[in-house]
Amino acid sequence: MTAEIRLYITEGEVEDYRVFLERLEQSGLEWRAAPPEDADAVIVLAGLWGTRRDEIVGAVDLARKSSKPIITVRPYGLENVPPELEAVSSEVVGWNPHCIRDAIEDALDVI
Repeated sequence: MTAEIRLYITEGEVEDYRVFLERLEQSGLEWRAAPPEDADAVIVLAGLWGTRRDEIVGAVDLARKSSKPIITVRPYGLENVPPELEAVSSEVVGWNPHCIRDAIEDALDVI
């Protein structure tokens, strides 16, 4: 069994955030929320790009400086992610709980 993974998840007043937390819970991944500087990985909900761009850019910059993986989640119901996010992402994933877990574990090389 792996240790609890610390995740920073961009959050906002959108349905994507609530749904993502539900899917993450369904994935079976052992995790807890953490600020970006203490996180093992940064999860970017691409659906927040339009309203939380500054927060996302700050978290992405911190993750890149610390060599932490960035997992970008596509906007719910869409395939495209902003090109700026795709370029810096370790993984881009949809909404399947098992794909979310696999993307996080792959990005962290968890066995």
